[in-house]
Amino acid sequence: MISKKLTKKTFISLILFLSFSFNSEAKPNRYNKKIRIVALTSLTADLINTISKDSLIGVPGSSILKKNKEFDSIPIVSSGRMPPDLEKIISLKPDLVIGAKGFHDRPLLKLNSLGINTLSTSVTSLNDLDILYKQIASKLKTQTKSIEDVLQNCYSNKKNKNKNKNKNLVVLVSSKPILSPNKNSWAGNLISSFKLNNLASEISNKSEFKGYVNLSPEWLLKSQPENILVIKTPGSNLSEYNSMNIWKKLDAVKNDKVFTFEYYGLINAGGIKAINKACQKLASI
Repeated sequence: MISKKLTKKTFISLILFLSFSFNSEAKPNRYNKKIRIVALTSLTADLINTISKDSLIGVPGSSILKKNKEFDSIPIVSSGRMPPDLEKIISLKPDLVIGAKGFHDRPLLKLNSLGINTLSTSVTSLNDLDILYKQIASKLKTQTKSIEDVLQNCYSNKKNKNKNKNKNLVVLVSSKPILSPNKNSWAGNLISSFKLNNLASEISNKSEFKGYVNLSPEWLLKSQPENILVIKTPGSNLSEYNSMNIWKKLDAVKNDKVFTFEYYGLINAGGIKAINKACQKLASI
C-alpha cells in the first residue's frame, strides 16, 4: 500500500514538474532577448554573423556579401556608395546600428537622434579588428572564438613572417594615378605584420584617400622594389601597367615577382575569408 502511494505521489510530482517546465519555456525571458543589429559594412556583418547569426538583421548591398549564401535571407539596407536607407533600417527595429567612421557619420547621427544606439568603427590594423570583434561579442553578451582562431592565416604563420623579414615591396592600387598604401592604411599595417618592408610606408603626400599616396614612375624606377603587389579592382587589371613605359624596366617585373591580390582582404578588409586569403598570400611572398 505504501509503495502504491509513493508511486502515485511520484507520478503527481512529475506531472507538476513537467507542467511548470513547459509553462516556463512558453514565456520568453526578457533578459535573454537577442540583440538585433544592422551592419553598414561587410566586415562588421561578417563579424556579427560569426559571433551570433541570429542577431544580424540588416546588411549592406556589398558584392562580397552577395557571393555568400549565408546572407541571402537578410534584408539589404544600402547599395554601393549610396547612403543607407534610414526608413528601412528603422522598420527593422534594431537595438544597434554599426557603421564606418567618416563614411557613415551622418546616418549614424540621425539614427542616434531617433533613440537608436549606434557604433562608429575604424579598422586600420589587426589590433583594431581584434578590439572591434571583442566589442561586438561583449554587446551581444556572447562567448566566442578568439580573433586568432578566426583569422588563423594571419596569426599562425610566425615562422613565415620572420622569413619574410627585409623583403621589400610596393602595392599598386591603380595606374593612373599610381596609388599605393602607406603605413596609415589597413594594407600597410597588414603588410608590416608579416615583416615585409613596404617602400611607400613612410611617404606622405596629398591624395584623395587617407592612408594612400601618389607615386611617380620615376620614383618606382629609382626605388626598384623586389616585389610588386597589383590589386585587382573593377575595370583595372595587369594590362594597364604593361602599357607604362617604365614597367619592363622594373626588377620585380624582370624577375617575375609581380603578385596579383584581390581588392577585398588587402585594401578593404571586407570579411574574414578575404582577410585569411590575403594573409595566406602575403606569407608566401
